[in-house]
Order: sequence, then structure tokens, then C-alpha cells
Amino acid sequence: MSYESLLAEQVPELLEQADVVVLDTRDAHSFAQGHLPNAKPADEANIARLIRGRNKAQPVLVYCYHGNSSRDLCRLLGGFGYTQVYNLEGGWQAWASYRDSCYATLTTEPCL
Repeated sequence: MSYESLLAEQVPELLEQADVVVLDTRDAHSFAQGHLPNAKPADEANIARLIRGRNKAQPVLVYCYHGNSSRDLCRLLGGFGYTQVYNLEGGWQAWASYRDSCYATLTTEPCL
């Protein structure tokens, strides 16, 4: 496998890395309604820019609605030599549940 699955509760730690790239594969309307911090739409221009990039060790987090269709983009990026590619297991739905439960319980974990 050319990528790793990441649980929603692991995302805040990954997002602390300054050079992480976050790609949202959902449609534009869903992206506009909410997205992970610093996420970019996984459109053709952003994907092409990333593929042409020279830093293949740069961490990349990809997510979709439920964590399934984003796997294809993860495999593509791994095929282009990226060594730190992560798929958000459960996608936006898992992230929203994590975020909501994080705030509801006032946990000491970082909430974004």
C-alpha cells in the first residue's frame, strides 16, 4: 500500500506539521460548508501542482465524504513517489463526529 489510513483523532497532530498538504476531494458546495484547516480542493490544478513538486517526503492528507474515494488519490500520489500519504479513515463524516465529540466532552486533546 502506498498510503496509510489515519483516524480522525490523529489528524490534529499531523496538521501541526508546517509543510503538510491537505486535499479535500468532496464537491465545491461541501467544501464551502466546511473543511479541515488549510485544506485545498483536490482539483486538477492542485493535484498537478503537487505531482510536479520536488519534495516527495512532504506529508499529504487526503479526505472525502466517508474515506473511500480518497483512497484512489492516495494511491496516485504514492505512485508519483510521495512517501507520507495519509487517507482520513471515515472521511469528513469521521472528522465531524470527532470534532463534535471533542467539543462536547471538553477533552484535553486539541480540537480544531
